[in-house]
Amino acid sequence: MSRLTPSAYTDMFRTFFAYHLTHVFGPFGLDSYHTNSEKPTEGDLVYVLSGNKDPDVPGVDYFLEGVFRIRRRKVGPWPLKSIHGETRNYKYRLSMEPVRRPDEPIALERAGWYSRKEIHRYFSSGQNFNPLPTDPDYKSRLDELLAGYASNEADTLTYDLAALERDVPDETERDVLTKARIGQGKFRADLVVSWRKGEVCVLTGLSVPEMLIASHIKPWRDCTNEERLDPMNGLLLAAHVDKLFDRYLLSFKESRNGFESILHPRVRSAVAALGIKSGMSLDTRYLGFTEEGRLKTYMAEHLKRHFELLEQDQPSV
Repeated sequence: MSRLTPSAYTDMFRTFFAYHLTHVFGPFGLDSYHTNSEKPTEGDLVYVLSGNKDPDVPGVDYFLEGVFRIRRRKVGPWPLKSIHGETRNYKYRLSMEPVRRPDEPIALERAGWYSRKEIHRYFSSGQNFNPLPTDPDYKSRLDELLAGYASNEADTLTYDLAALERDVPDETERDVLTKARIGQGKFRADLVVSWRKGEVCVLTGLSVPEMLIASHIKPWRDCTNEERLDPMNGLLLAAHVDKLFDRYLLSFKESRNGFESILHPRVRSAVAALGIKSGMSLDTRYLGFTEEGRLKTYMAEHLKRHFELLEQDQPSV
């Protein structure tokens, strides 16, 4: 039996765009895209744009929802009810999985190249499942937007540090909390002492201090100041592991020997090359009984949020 070359496999699937009418059908969901187009098939990539209209303001505001892969194409007819109660029938319902999904839809007006008139001309609903325009190159434009705005991490950090400046008048206390927020200072030192392993990533064993981050388990914004400094609310992780953990793409569930890693399906193959996989052990044997109890409480909340992300990213079977 002949095997497909990588280029032949890629050519089997295509890249389209789709336009979702938020002001008609509500927020975009992984199973909410209905179409009469014969073009899209399972495996194809779709850049989803959406339009939202304020009834009191002329025109439509446009957003980038992300890039998705078609997981299932189900033949209908499929009824779809608008937010106004009207029902339309469509031949297909597409079930998608995220490939690159921002924390929230990206307003296209953020882009320097944005033109409402041009977006309407190229991306109106009647043109769904056409290739992305190449002159100008909209694939590059949309990819750059995703790269620049797909995470609100910088905004969150700025907000948190500004809140400390406003709410903590004592300069010494504020300095301690500020360093804890960025995974440094006393919080990091206490974390290293409590785990009794030295400056190593508790998951991978990497021992390059410059590459390690003291990551909070419970989100900073949800913590009391005591929890923000609690070393059991932290893990010393290699930078790439920290990013996965911080975005709930990696979490830990209790096991007989402590905790073991669990990964979001959409990153498993990508991070395998980095030596990260599900079932890796997080050794807690050096922690005291009280310390481990606090750790379990923090970890249970993180695991809950990991499962919430799985549910959000899971299209129908």
